[in-house]
Amino acid sequence: MTSASNVQPAHRFVSNRDESCRMFRTDFFERLSHVHPTVPHILYLPVIAVMLWIAGRSGLGATRVAEWVVAGFLTWTFTEYVIHRFIFHPPQWIEDDTRRIIGGLEPGAPIMPEMPTWRHKFYFLVHGNHHDFPNDSSRLVMPPSVSIPLAFLFYGLFAATIHVAAPAAFAGFVAGYLTYDTTHYFTHHGATRTVFARYQKKRHFRHHYSDSTHDFGVSSPLWDVVWGTLGHSPGDAVDARGGRA
Repeated sequence: MTSASNVQPAHRFVSNRDESCRMFRTDFFERLSHVHPTVPHILYLPVIAVMLWIAGRSGLGATRVAEWVVAGFLTWTFTEYVIHRFIFHPPQWIEDDTRRIIGGLEPGAPIMPEMPTWRHKFYFLVHGNHHDFPNDSSRLVMPPSVSIPLAFLFYGLFAATIHVAAPAAFAGFVAGYLTYDTTHYFTHHGATRTVFARYQKKRHFRHHYSDSTHDFGVSSPLWDVVWGTLGHSPGDAVDARGGRA
């Protein structure tokens, strides 16, 4: 088993091609970890429509419904930032050590059993697989096995705190989540035809390939600006195409 080290890996990824690693020994869990990018839209566009329909019948009025939708959307952007910064990212040595261990495995070997501690396992499961294989198109959106329980959790929180406004706010929250998943997918695999799309790609690639302690917002730079974690170095977002490090 590879032990921790202070030596940083040569690259901030294991493979930059559109390929998948094997995460689990069990085929069932391995299949669950792969998600087509259209799945979140198939699942959650109807949820948004139903929530807006319920909100329209709540007696709040169109203006108040619209305000709560915007509030829900902003709540998502804050939630995305907090989860990405404080839950998805461990201390730097965990990130570097995980990458080093994976780089030393035979291609096709299941990775989760090789992680030496629960911190390595948790990081790789929730986010490390994306940083080590950033262009894996089948693992760029959240699996329904994770997003559905979270959807129930957040709706419950909204219902318990803002009551009648919960459907409107939740519609905005889910719209924010879909914006996140869509932005994330097209940042890695879409064309950058607009100035804003190029800016989004620069920020996100800077987070991947240069400094994972900045640029945590994927769908928006808002909270990076507020909390002072927006990256600034002009040449550090290089899309370093390559193979295994």
